[in-house]
Amino acid sequence: MYGGRQKSTTLAGNDTNISLVKEYCHLGHIITADLDDKTELISKRNLLCGKINNVLCYFKNCDPFVKIKLLRHYCYDFYGSNLWNLAHNNIEDICITWRKSLRRIWNLPVCTHCRLLGPICSLLPLKYELNCRSASFIVKSLSSANRTVNFVARNGVFFRRMLSPIGCNAFYCASFYGLSVADLDCIDKHLAWQVVQQLEIAPVSDSLSVIKELLGIKFNSLYMPLLNDDEVMFILDFMCTS
Repeated sequence: MYGGRQKSTTLAGNDTNISLVKEYCHLGHIITADLDDKTELISKRNLLCGKINNVLCYFKNCDPFVKIKLLRHYCYDFYGSNLWNLAHNNIEDICITWRKSLRRIWNLPVCTHCRLLGPICSLLPLKYELNCRSASFIVKSLSSANRTVNFVARNGVFFRRMLSPIGCNAFYCASFYGLSVADLDCIDKHLAWQVVQQLEIAPVSDSLSVIKELLGIKFNSLYMPLLNDDEVMFILDFMCTS
């Protein structure tokens, strides 16, 4: 059981006292008495750091193209993310950790523009990915054949709204893509890539194509005899940070 203020009441079941706690881990997801996701998000951020370090340590001799695939398979699950409060400030800490790992893989400058990292790796920016997963979870809950799940989801989204965790996420996802809550089922990877293409990739499309070619040269998947390694690095650093 959860306990906010201290109470003298003792709860028991089957002759066993039930402890009052402020947080509890259920199926790997930390639930707190005040429904604040800070502890959960810090825990998942630390777990992500450990996974990333393991991949980059054990497979340090692989080229970046292989490392990206390994990172996607072993570190991109974000189990329980569809329950996170997407408006929480600590979500950005997880996104920062993810972007740092992409810079490490490609050995890019620490101040490489964030908008370049996802397209370079052919991955959605993490915030778009998390929004897609949350929207998909909410839509499935709203259409669930389970009457309890269906009722809780509909009550949260359409009645409790911003007073409900699922209602908050529904409105956040919809506003993130400029949609109404009624159009939540339109949110998918295809829509996310369209928005990323328009807002993130289009303004830097020329630079992005050159950066990808330079990375290919740097890691020997492309050949450019006119430039030496130092020149490639200089141009790459300039284009990633300017």
